[in-house]
Amino acid sequence: MPGRLQVRPTEAGDADACGALLAARHRADRARLPFLEPALDDAAAAAEAVRQLLGRPGASGVVAVRHGRIAGFCIGMRLTFSAADFASQFLPLRLAMLPAVGHAVAPGEDATEVYRLLYAALAEGWVGDGVLVHRVHTVPGDAAVEEAWVSLGFGRAMTAGTRETARPVEGAGAATVRVDQATPEDFAAVRRLSRELAAYHRRSPMFWPPVIEAETALDGFLQASLAGPAPTFLAWDGENAIGMQLFLVPGFTPEHVRRDQRLYLFEGVVSAGTRGVGVGTALLRASMAWAASNGHELCTLHWASGNYLGAPFWLGHGFVPVEHTMERRIDERALWGRAVPGHVG
Repeated sequence: MPGRLQVRPTEAGDADACGALLAARHRADRARLPFLEPALDDAAAAAEAVRQLLGRPGASGVVAVRHGRIAGFCIGMRLTFSAADFASQFLPLRLAMLPAVGHAVAPGEDATEVYRLLYAALAEGWVGDGVLVHRVHTVPGDAAVEEAWVSLGFGRAMTAGTRETARPVEGAGAATVRVDQATPEDFAAVRRLSRELAAYHRRSPMFWPPVIEAETALDGFLQASLAGPAPTFLAWDGENAIGMQLFLVPGFTPEHVRRDQRLYLFEGVVSAGTRGVGVGTALLRASMAWAASNGHELCTLHWASGNYLGAPFWLGHGFVPVEHTMERRIDERALWGRAVPGHVG
């Protein structure tokens, strides 16, 4: 009979053992996805990533131990944003998050058994502090890991995908569309298309909330991006901008993707009345040609799992999933029950 798992908080000396587990998992992940960072194959480098994660503000971790050996670990972070913060457009104002480098289970262990106990220990503290939105980032292709988190009530909210920029962009581009790099003078067009993309994500089935308090921060971000090192491409029909792809360096590329490749497609949008005729393909063909000729071998972006137009487009144009964001939202009544004297929950 296997020994019983015991869960305890992480200690300073756990980083090496956790790093060895992370490196083993990452090597298996990278065998499926060559876009991932090769340095994390090394246990010492993975242990350093664990140490850095534990040193971040709001971080806390737990390990599961069997027969004196660490069988798995989870390290998460509490994050809090103001409604006026730029990040509030994409993240809940209060959440706890487990990054992809923040969890692993030892080979031969049952991922569901280990993750259930680890998450239970972390979630107790998070919910006790009123943090009801929990996210975990997983690497696609590991069915046992995905099943473990699904069994705990997590569902897919976002996907990050990566493509090789030199790979040909298949499909016919709109023949009458002109694609140019935007300049700061094109801010009004960029702002309009960015707002159109935000409005689209507020629709069913995505239902992203409107965050009007963050509009000033977004305007400042867009202006800075137009003056930054990465380009924004606009598709024009005459004098009317009908599509946009806005890039960032380094952007929001997941940290387990190759570190020398941080070209990130932040916003890609085609105006509602001009979709389906190749505008997006024309934009992507121009932007990937620029990227390949400027030393960017890879490009990464995120899309909402419920984005019924965006997800098929990106997947059909060579982007390979490299990370899933899984999310669970706790019923707020869990807090009410804790306030009832003598309540057993």
